[in-house]
Amino acid sequence: MLNTNNYFSKAASINWDNLPEALSKGHKLVEGASQNNWAAYNSNENIKRVVDAFFQKLNEYLDKNPSSVVATSKSLPTKTVKTAPKAATAKPTPATRKMPPKKAAVEKEEYDSEDVELIDTDVQFIKRYAAMHGKVKSQAQILTLLHSLQKAIIERRIGKDSPYAKEIDMMQKQLISCYEKMGDMAEIKIDSKNLKRYLEIAHSQEGMFSVALLKSYIALNGKRDVKDRSQRLFNRIKKAVEQGKITKSDKYADKLNEAYQTLKNYNDGDSAMLNINKAQLNGLMGILGENLFQKKSLNGFDDDNGMIVSSGELLAMDFQTIGLQGRYKELIGDPSVGFTAMVYGLPKSGKSTMCLDFANYLAANHGKVLYCAIEEGFGYTLKEKIERLKAHHSNLYITDRVPENLNDFHFVFIDSVSKAGMDVNDIDSLRKMHPEVSFIFIYHTTKEGKFKGVNEHAHEVDVIVQVEKGKATSTGRFNAGGSMEF
Repeated sequence: MLNTNNYFSKAASINWDNLPEALSKGHKLVEGASQNNWAAYNSNENIKRVVDAFFQKLNEYLDKNPSSVVATSKSLPTKTVKTAPKAATAKPTPATRKMPPKKAAVEKEEYDSEDVELIDTDVQFIKRYAAMHGKVKSQAQILTLLHSLQKAIIERRIGKDSPYAKEIDMMQKQLISCYEKMGDMAEIKIDSKNLKRYLEIAHSQEGMFSVALLKSYIALNGKRDVKDRSQRLFNRIKKAVEQGKITKSDKYADKLNEAYQTLKNYNDGDSAMLNINKAQLNGLMGILGENLFQKKSLNGFDDDNGMIVSSGELLAMDFQTIGLQGRYKELIGDPSVGFTAMVYGLPKSGKSTMCLDFANYLAANHGKVLYCAIEEGFGYTLKEKIERLKAHHSNLYITDRVPENLNDFHFVFIDSVSKAGMDVNDIDSLRKMHPEVSFIFIYHTTKEGKFKGVNEHAHEVDVIVQVEKGKATSTGRFNAGGSMEF
């Protein structure tokens, strides 16, 4: 019997070409559901139901048609073919065995790519879409890309003046059509003409390797006990130079050399924290399109004190909100994209329970969510909460640490801040590095209702939620005095 434990070992001996088309397509769907150790199968009931039904049909077919299972090449019997005696011929040359003709090598398409610090948003989306071709994707994966694309359009990161506006519009229509017509899972097929165009755009820009390394370097700033990560990055930089992937002519060679020296000093020293000096960090943040000390006003003036706009310009600005509904809107209002919240309370007050429920609500209605369960880790108590709250949406992901790259998520919960070893500077850095991500920070308080850095932390967030005996009350910029029982 085929199941998730033995599927691929047994599937290798099946002659899929001789199976009915429905079963062959089902095999491709299973390949998609099995990715990341069967993550989609284990987290989505609809996908599990479809895959289990496929296993049943396949097992029934193979029981009735055992000839569809072929032996491996080692055990295949040899076939003897009798031929008539040949007439005497000239002595054969040493190369008597006729070799099969070689297959013509498939020429890899070459593209003229421009090395850039940051790939344009429209190119990034087209690259993501083109990469889906020929792969099995779930409805949730299609919807995630579609939501991200629509969000970028609403926020005007992709506009009508984009050089690829036509392709973006076509891609959006194709995604919508695919989502509406597909079942739980489907193989994505882009017609050859459109695919060729998408690939040309996707390869028109390539992110500079030096910038990617510098981004990883910046992510380590102010972090404690990251010597393993620091050493790995140090080795990556060294290897890239030795292999000629980065040369002295690189635009950021000098900055990368500074990073290299800082990493070396940290790796060889006794300091628990990697600190990038302010001057160096300022220059590096400029690479990412963000200057720590200088911002540009709407009128084009550089001003060390920040943006200067008229009241009329402010009224004309369009700020996107999350679109919260129901009890969570009653609690905190409808915050803007990229908001931050502080949730605090005594141990066993229900903070994690409320936040997991909130995370599940956001995953079901507003985008991709990462819950960093640093306090509990992957233990029984966390599993119990997830089961009790039914918080197992396909858009909700769980981890036991704070990853370096959070750009794939719309909302990130950090439970708890103290366990993560974060301070006010860390929170500020997260916001600056991920301006479009909303962060919910969870704190444990003492019996006196206090926690380390309470005032400093409170000033850095948009919403403050206190949890006490199953009741949450909030203060903040979006809904002062909201409350909710759970």
